[in-house]
Amino acid sequence: MNDQPFGTIVYIGTQGGGPDGGIHATRLDEATGRLGPVSLVAAVDRPTWVLADTGRGLLHAVSEMGNAGDRIGDVMSFRIDGASAGLTLLGKAPSGGGGPTHLALGPDGETLFVANFGGGEVAVMPISAQGVVQPVCARLVNSGSGPHRRQKGPHAHGVTLDPSAGFLLVADMGADRIFLHRYDAARRALEDAPDLHVAVPAGAGPRLLLFGKDGRFAYLLTELSAEIYVYGWDTATGRLTPQGMIRLDPPDAPGDPSAAGFTLSADGRFLYATNRRTGAIHVFAIDAADGQLTPVQTIDAGGDKPWAVEITPTGRWLLVANQASNLVRLFAVDPASGQLTATSAVLAVGAPTSFAFASA
Repeated sequence: MNDQPFGTIVYIGTQGGGPDGGIHATRLDEATGRLGPVSLVAAVDRPTWVLADTGRGLLHAVSEMGNAGDRIGDVMSFRIDGASAGLTLLGKAPSGGGGPTHLALGPDGETLFVANFGGGEVAVMPISAQGVVQPVCARLVNSGSGPHRRQKGPHAHGVTLDPSAGFLLVADMGADRIFLHRYDAARRALEDAPDLHVAVPAGAGPRLLLFGKDGRFAYLLTELSAEIYVYGWDTATGRLTPQGMIRLDPPDAPGDPSAAGFTLSADGRFLYATNRRTGAIHVFAIDAADGQLTPVQTIDAGGDKPWAVEITPTGRWLLVANQASNLVRLFAVDPASGQLTATSAVLAVGAPTSFAFASA
């Protein structure tokens, strides 16, 4: 990057490929909301998900190839240069399945979990002391299907480690299930727990799952029905208990439902979700007592098919990746109400899909 270093580094995952496609980077001045120039920092085919390990100065990324199950994708690890925002490839390894689409990092920073969309596989990959991703050491293949044309087989879309790090939860879009696997960190071993699996209504299409700030509640975003399901979480037993559901779309919305990304405010009081059907960002307040969601705001995302949405490290700003219009937009966050205000800050990035943050 050519600008004077300032502020937070923002890495942008994309669906791009070829000489101009890959991981891009910019800088954000958290005090003013100014975004610097954007540059290509790693030429990678379809790095749709990027994940920073700020403690170790690493960036991990997928190469989401093989969504049709015709090939194995890759996972890569990079060293972050805080001064230049540049990336140095440390290593890559096959992801254990086709179409790696999502990553989660273990609490020690030495283990990656991978959701492979192509065939429903989830995999565990060690990270060496030097930050290099290692070959898959554990792998499970889930099964199932649903009524939607995109649900002919399992499609692991999101992986989430619970707060105790004793369970791996897998949002499977094809099987209409949350698969739960016990995780033994000492052995990096996964054990399927079929008695803990949770079914959602047929055709809902689970996409991503996250835990609330105190770990008592979990939230599931469904892609094909554009809904958010609320669950109570029992860390001791690994059981999810349904608590409620809220829809993103009004009953008369035209077109097919299509939710994409969601995130929490740093204080855990608000949840933000993107809606590709309507081109909107939805803001919900979280009830601290029962985890329920109350609509606060629906705001235009400023582009077509908003994908990922993330809050910056200070909590003052929100970035949204408008994948179909090749735009990243910045919104100011009101910490008291959770509401968003559009800013004039915008970046042209080809097919943006995810964000990760690092310090300068």
